[in-house]
Amino acid sequence: MMNFLKTTRVRKVLLISAAAVFSAAVLLFSVGPFSVGAIEARLQAGAESALSLRGHDWAHVRMNGQTAIVTGAAPTDTARADALSTVAASTWSGGRVAGGVTRVIDETVDARLEHGFVFRADVAMNGRVLLRGDATDASAREALTRYAENQFAHGADTDLTLVPGGSASAAWQDTATRLLGQLARLDRGALVLQSSYGVLVGEAANPQTAQSVASALSSLPEPYQGAWIITPTGMPAQAHVPDVEACAAIIRAAQGADTLRFDRQGSSPSPLTAVALRRVGRVFQSCPSDSHLTVSVLREALAAGLDTARVDEVAVLLGNGVAEDPRVTVELVQDQDRAIRFSVTTLGG
Repeated sequence: MMNFLKTTRVRKVLLISAAAVFSAAVLLFSVGPFSVGAIEARLQAGAESALSLRGHDWAHVRMNGQTAIVTGAAPTDTARADALSTVAASTWSGGRVAGGVTRVIDETVDARLEHGFVFRADVAMNGRVLLRGDATDASAREALTRYAENQFAHGADTDLTLVPGGSASAAWQDTATRLLGQLARLDRGALVLQSSYGVLVGEAANPQTAQSVASALSSLPEPYQGAWIITPTGMPAQAHVPDVEACAAIIRAAQGADTLRFDRQGSSPSPLTAVALRRVGRVFQSCPSDSHLTVSVLREALAAGLDTARVDEVAVLLGNGVAEDPRVTVELVQDQDRAIRFSVTTLGG
């Protein structure tokens, strides 16, 4: 009888001990350093740090357990491959037990598909013109570079990617050249040639120059159409933005060629980004009444309330009563390849 009681007592002690161990394990893997959330946060931080060190600022990572999902617009196939391998090696390959990255899913897109075939030129503060985007072939790129160097007193800085077949029209080079010639007549400004539109945003020394530039853009080679917002010194702007497609090109020109960003871990946009936001807010007022501007701000959640503060800062800098304007939306998004992004659609469409 005594042996039976001892056996029963030992069994109860063992069951209680096992239950305690199980409860501790559940607690550890639910809220402790080995919890799913803690492992995801640690792996994401390690992957993003590794990408930053490799210069892949275009790539972003989110974790699903120990699976890394890489997003963003890859500038080249080589950059994409390196980013994926960087994420895979960002934490030790210890598998599920050690808590390393066990799998990498590629959800990146080609940057060319992301932004389309676009040629742009911006007059820098030093008077040098910056040629960026795409060119149809090597001869067009060389011809545009020579022309820009001759038209602008401080020369040209060219970084054009060759995309054969990127333009279906033989008039593309002639249109790009004409736009460059008109940009050279302005005190400052930017041009964009995309889809069927060639657009110019800038400041002219006087109303006569503004009128002359507008006249030149009103008769671009077919199939291209012109759109413009030219502001003479001390005078109202001369604007022609006929439809939503033209508005999208105008907004792209107005935002400039600089990377839009916020001060590191702060809510304030960088000085150049602040200038770009004010300029975008101004030029959008000339877009058709059925245009809708969406300004997407990347959700980063580096600190409590930071994302909301960034949205508020962007809305203030856009100005023009943007908070009450149904044509403008400023929103947080989870995944995109830049800190701030603009898109133009038809209102209600």
